[in-house]
Amino acid sequence: MATEAAQLPHFEVFHRVLELPMIEMALTKSVETYSKLKDSHWLVHWALTTAESSFESATRQAVPIAAPLAKKLENPIHFVDHTLCLGLDKIEERVPLVKEKPEQILANAYGLAVKKVQPAVSTIYHVNGTLIEQATNLRDLSWNKANQILETHYGTAAVKGLDNTAIVVDNLIDVYFPAIGEEDQTDSTVKTEEEDKLLHSLQTVGRLSNKAARRVYINMFHRTKTLSKDNLRRYIAFLLEFLQLTQYIHAINEKVIELTSPHKCETVNEQTSNNQNSNSK
Repeated sequence: MATEAAQLPHFEVFHRVLELPMIEMALTKSVETYSKLKDSHWLVHWALTTAESSFESATRQAVPIAAPLAKKLENPIHFVDHTLCLGLDKIEERVPLVKEKPEQILANAYGLAVKKVQPAVSTIYHVNGTLIEQATNLRDLSWNKANQILETHYGTAAVKGLDNTAIVVDNLIDVYFPAIGEEDQTDSTVKTEEEDKLLHSLQTVGRLSNKAARRVYINMFHRTKTLSKDNLRRYIAFLLEFLQLTQYIHAINEKVIELTSPHKCETVNEQTSNNQNSNSK
């Protein structure tokens, strides 16, 4: 059988195609998948093993028959093999990618993508940095301009008026919403107006806003917790009385509308005239 196998023609193009990295990787993955499928179940293993044995037996029986025919067609077969090899050479020359390994293809693709994208990324970073710098300069310019306005006579008067108003509002908050327990004083320090008048004004307004919101929430929460049942009953009774009074006023309003409507006025006038006529008779 070895002599018969040796008489079979040699296809160079077939071996060259199998040696291509992509084809080799595909065959390796196929063999791995076939092995996993074969070992998945004993029944599958038996069926595939039987098929392999049948294929090998058929191949051994076909070789003695095919060898003489292949010997007669040896020259045409070599011509076709040579032509296909030339075509494969052209493909490898024009598309060098077919001779590279998949790992190398991925590395080259990544490098090419980075090379193409890097200039755009650098441009975006440059534009972003320029915009941030311009925004910072504009913010500083606006801040300094506002401080210059506040340093004038009218600006100083406005800052003093804000401080006086803040003192009054602070006292009102302490009167109507007194402190309950200990308070966080982290926002009580305000930058002096001599250092930065705009920052002083913003910190004053922010401190009062935070204090008012904190005091209102704490007082409402505390009063809700300490609300007694008697106070709740009085509040509900007052609410019911208010609703009854509202319904009574609504009924009076509907009655007035009914009496002052044009149709109702005509009816009343007719009744009045009829009464006068009957009295005259």
